[in-house]
Amino acid sequence: MAELRIDHGTVLTMNPAREMIKDGSVVIADDRIAAVGKTADLAARYPNARVIDATNKVVMPGIVDCHVHNCQTLLRGMADDIDLIAWCYDITYPYETVLTDEDTYITALLAQIEMIRTGTTTVADPGGYRMDNVARAYVDSGMRGMVCWAAMDQWSADRPLPDGLPGKTNTDQAIYQQERLIKEWNGAEHDRLRASCGLRVEPNVSEALYKRTQALSEKYGTIVQFHAAVNSDQVEWVRRHTGQTTIEYMNSLGVLRENWLLTHMAVLTDHEVELLYRNGTRLCHNPGATLKGCYGAIRLGKFPEIIEAGMTVGSGCDSTAANNSLDMFRTMYQVATAHKEFRLQADLIPPEKALEMATIIGAKALMWDDQIGSLEPGKKADVIIVDTRRSNWIPLHDFSIVPNLVYSGDGADVETSIIDGRVVMEDRKILTVDADDVLERAQHAAEGILRRLDAAGTPHLRKLLPRWPIL
Repeated sequence: MAELRIDHGTVLTMNPAREMIKDGSVVIADDRIAAVGKTADLAARYPNARVIDATNKVVMPGIVDCHVHNCQTLLRGMADDIDLIAWCYDITYPYETVLTDEDTYITALLAQIEMIRTGTTTVADPGGYRMDNVARAYVDSGMRGMVCWAAMDQWSADRPLPDGLPGKTNTDQAIYQQERLIKEWNGAEHDRLRASCGLRVEPNVSEALYKRTQALSEKYGTIVQFHAAVNSDQVEWVRRHTGQTTIEYMNSLGVLRENWLLTHMAVLTDHEVELLYRNGTRLCHNPGATLKGCYGAIRLGKFPEIIEAGMTVGSGCDSTAANNSLDMFRTMYQVATAHKEFRLQADLIPPEKALEMATIIGAKALMWDDQIGSLEPGKKADVIIVDTRRSNWIPLHDFSIVPNLVYSGDGADVETSIIDGRVVMEDRKILTVDADDVLERAQHAAEGILRRLDAAGTPHLRKLLPRWPIL
């Protein structure tokens, strides 16, 4: 049995008691955590293990990002400063239409390199298309991840879908693609990979697709990922077509269940919050996306009330098209600060809660908390080592360990990432793939995508000019 011992660190266990162990050690045996405790004790019990010295470092569970579109990474910088509807229908869907299998694989690898480098070890992808290539990237990068097909089965003049978009299907095809992906990838790589059901956005989902997707998720025991109540425009679309808000409509269909993971959730009424609480529905907060895309989750949203009620709320980065960053340290900071500013309440969401949302509660949102999200014997060995001997961490006191992590920490502080017991990054060097080669291939692929979008006559491209002169 291969053993690894991480010694002399400050261990943030995220166990039920939220214990922090000074001069602590984590022992990994194969893909599992074998022991967590004081270094002196575990060094004596596991004398033959390989040792990583974590002096002046925080040892903590790998971060869980509950919402990242791997396939949108090559769209970074092409979808800035526009409203959500244009973002979806004028840019993102045309982009996803021209993606090739190779583009999708490279864009996913690029995303996963950024996530591994900044401490994310598990990510739930809420779907796109050509998703087998995202799963292949997980296999090669070593990340723990979830994939799904973002199902759609209807469209209209005010919410059109481009011809050739792989997700432009009828209901039967949408169900087939979801089930095919689940059969192929759920539980793959010794359960390092999972697949879920998924729906894209309300205007492109019929009543039949809601209900059949719920039935499919029950058949396979998966979550359902769904972008819901993203902004006022989307909620008003649902109200015009159904006479109800998004959450009221889902409840009337009988699909507002515990296994649904609803993302963004910017525009809610108190009644909808009560419905969500009553049904135990899981949520994901993406503060970076709402701050950049002006969805309203800070100004209009009810995440402080939802969190205070004890509901399961994870957090996520969304994509480099919506947020431009996949650094969950930045997301934790935003969770812990943005609502305080709007509500003018300095202690509204403490840093400890932001950290929980990015670890153990995030794992619970994905129905994966029995395996990941905390450092406890028997759980999967997803561990990161964070360097605190850096200018943004000093001074460091016992009372400021978590506040410094959330308020001062940065993804660049992550030194080592371990996933499923495998060291995938050590001393900030990715060990599973050639990162420099991926960067070069990604740049080349992005330039090719721009050319194909230009040839297709995508109107938005005419606006992609530098605002300042380039000499």
